[in-house]
Amino acid sequence: MLWFCVELPALGLEVCARRMPDEDIPAVLVQDNRVVVCNTPASDSGIVIGCSLATAHSISHRLVHFSRDIAAEHERLRFIADAAYRFSASISIHEPSAILLEVSGSLKLFGGLYGLKRGLINLLGELGHRTDIGIAHTPLAALALARSKENYELPRWPTAHDVKTLALESLRRISLRHTECGSDIIERFASMGIETLGQIFRLPTAELGRRFGPKLLDYLERLSGQRADPRFCITPAASFTAELNFLESLSNKESLAFPMQRLAQDLGNWLISRQFGVLRIGWSFVPFNADAVTMEVEFAEPQQNKQTLLSISRLKLDALDLPAEVLSIRLASVRLAPWQAESNFLFARAEHSAHPPAELIDQFKARLGDGACSGIADNNNHRPELAWRSTAPDMRLSKKQRPNTQTKGREPQLAATRRPLWLLKAPKPALRRQLSLLRGPERIDVGWWASTNVYDPAHRDYFIARHSDGSQCWVFADRNGEWFIHGYFA
Repeated sequence: MLWFCVELPALGLEVCARRMPDEDIPAVLVQDNRVVVCNTPASDSGIVIGCSLATAHSISHRLVHFSRDIAAEHERLRFIADAAYRFSASISIHEPSAILLEVSGSLKLFGGLYGLKRGLINLLGELGHRTDIGIAHTPLAALALARSKENYELPRWPTAHDVKTLALESLRRISLRHTECGSDIIERFASMGIETLGQIFRLPTAELGRRFGPKLLDYLERLSGQRADPRFCITPAASFTAELNFLESLSNKESLAFPMQRLAQDLGNWLISRQFGVLRIGWSFVPFNADAVTMEVEFAEPQQNKQTLLSISRLKLDALDLPAEVLSIRLASVRLAPWQAESNFLFARAEHSAHPPAELIDQFKARLGDGACSGIADNNNHRPELAWRSTAPDMRLSKKQRPNTQTKGREPQLAATRRPLWLLKAPKPALRRQLSLLRGPERIDVGWWASTNVYDPAHRDYFIARHSDGSQCWVFADRNGEWFIHGYFA
């Protein structure tokens, strides 16, 4: 087996700092009035881990400090596990700040060990988290290696023997403070002059058990792989919901851009990991002591692209009346669809098409309203004026619905030339002497089989004709021999 451990050493601060409107503000995590974690701006200003909170504030007057939010950390860790589901189907959470992935079946998909590792690092970096990754043959060994930042070289396509041998060699150098041993056990070993796992591995097992109890032996056996260490794997969430609560209320739409970008990034990564596309999302803007203002954004086809999710949402936000002050925002997936990746090169590479059609539809709807665009669908009626109906625009036309020109030869092209794209709202009378018939007839005879029909029976012989004014039109003669123009050809 091959286990990756993703350790998030600054998770507590990163979770709290998401509430800030600007990531360039110095921020620290405080415990017992001491700084335990600081972000990059705080470190650059001279704040060091271990200094008092008063000292930190004297160094940087812009400093923001937080205490741990255990519930928020757990929620964020669970989201990270869901987002990492693209790399492995066997993921478990190890509180308080690590996830474990069994990845032996994923190496080919990601181009080997280091391609998979690079993908994990990029994903967590995009989500705003620092990571330390450990690789080993057991989950506890990977966890210890990640915490100690102990690195060792593995082949791109390692065997189980390679991983076990090199991981055990690296474990011997690790300090006990990076293991799951309790502080009391570490102190007892320190009093004996023992500080590394290698020193413990050399001790007699029976003596260790008598002096430290079976719990330590169980841990060492699971760490080294002598005993199985089954893990409870997560089941990914069926839908996406995320919320950001701000330190201070936001009073204009521009200040919402950064937190909305964070939530859109989270949604995009979640969609990729779950192989979903989103057709509708819901935003909620929550003021103080009032009802939330909601905004739904609908897409013409399933979307995963984070930039598209954000840009269409911001277009629709321009027309929304927001509360004077917003204290938090929420984003939820309202309607999901299975993701089917298809090539859009035909449209994306066209000279006069800056955007794919679905994106243009979404932009029109966001700016002009949901009724600004509509699609066309077949209707079960032979009468040309009733053979179609207006629908919501939907770019998800399956391959079965598309005409296959390879199997049907010239049939689609001929069908397109027999009928015009421009039909009149109602046929208008015409004189026979004004028409020169070019092609036809095509007979449409419907409604005769029912004594009571919603529509009147139609008996028509259609022709393509040239009108005396020079236009090419689609005409028909009814049962009484009267002629009508029903449409025009371009």
